[in-house]
Amino acid sequence: MKRTTWFVILVSLLPALVVAGGVAPPPKPLHKVGQHWTPYTPPSTFPKGAKVHVIKKGDTLWDLAQQYLGNSYLWPQIWERNPYIRDSHWIYPGDPLVVDIAVAKAPAPKPAPSPTPVAQVTPALVKPAAAPVGEAIPLGNTSDVYCFAILNESGEAYPFRVMSAEKGPYQDSFSEGDIIYINGGTAEGVRAGDRFFVLESRGELRHPVSGASMGKLYRQVGQIKVLCAQKHSSICEIVNACDPVVVGNVLKPFKPIPVPLAIKTPPKTRCDAPNGKPTGVIAYMQDGTTMGGDSTLVMLDLGSADGIYPGMFVTIYRDNPAVGMPRLVLGEAGILTTGQHYSTAKILSAKASIHVGDHVEVK
Repeated sequence: MKRTTWFVILVSLLPALVVAGGVAPPPKPLHKVGQHWTPYTPPSTFPKGAKVHVIKKGDTLWDLAQQYLGNSYLWPQIWERNPYIRDSHWIYPGDPLVVDIAVAKAPAPKPAPSPTPVAQVTPALVKPAAAPVGEAIPLGNTSDVYCFAILNESGEAYPFRVMSAEKGPYQDSFSEGDIIYINGGTAEGVRAGDRFFVLESRGELRHPVSGASMGKLYRQVGQIKVLCAQKHSSICEIVNACDPVVVGNVLKPFKPIPVPLAIKTPPKTRCDAPNGKPTGVIAYMQDGTTMGGDSTLVMLDLGSADGIYPGMFVTIYRDNPAVGMPRLVLGEAGILTTGQHYSTAKILSAKASIHVGDHVEVK
């Protein structure tokens, strides 16, 4: 076959990217399955009742998540349902995708027992019915994963920063739609269309118990998109602002962060004994406060190295001030994101005020 013919075939088969820029080369080799080419081995049979989408030219997991799940940030849920796809950045027209979510269904209710005369029922002996398995629910929203904080554990350099702004002569902070200028350009690999997180440095985060450094803490301020790039500078638009963007804020390359889905189960009670799973502490709390409650975002000293992943739950507790007495169960939190040795979580229920330094146990 002529070289030009191969070129035409390869161009016609270029898959859609989930996120532009910074992706690995396409998987190889291609082989023909039915009437299309793919590097994967897609399944030919599917579970009964599964919703299947056949990939078309121009599809992305990002767009399909919006179409089928109602939220683009849930694209990893589709990827997880299709393990034959080795690289989520590369999907191929003609391959099938299961686009529903694997959710355990509630068991069929058991027939109700024959009514017992009320006079013979002792209230103290009536046990509540066991909670059925529920549907998967998001553990937060996009602002919870994009507008809280991250921890730089590895000493990664952030060489780009906000240097000035179009409205700089008459204001010192900027928001969505404003134009800013950064110190990275084509010579540094910046291209039009690139996106960056905007971060505000909050200094070193110290462990509340040991006092050891956990890394450099950064508050997530917003996101920018590069409109055009010069050799050593770029013109950008602020496309999302959690808080005011200011000159000096640093930039980190953008990667989508999905909001995890999980099946909620009843929280642990004061009568539940410790389960022996990993434990840690709350190391940081939203806005740098030391006390919070329902819906407060927190940072834990447990991460992927400890077997923690988004969608897990942790029980929040405090040691009993009376030595040898049972722990004080305070509430529950859901894991949103993870680093190697830290994670972010949202408090889903709180029986009392929760403090930095309180303990957590993986549920």
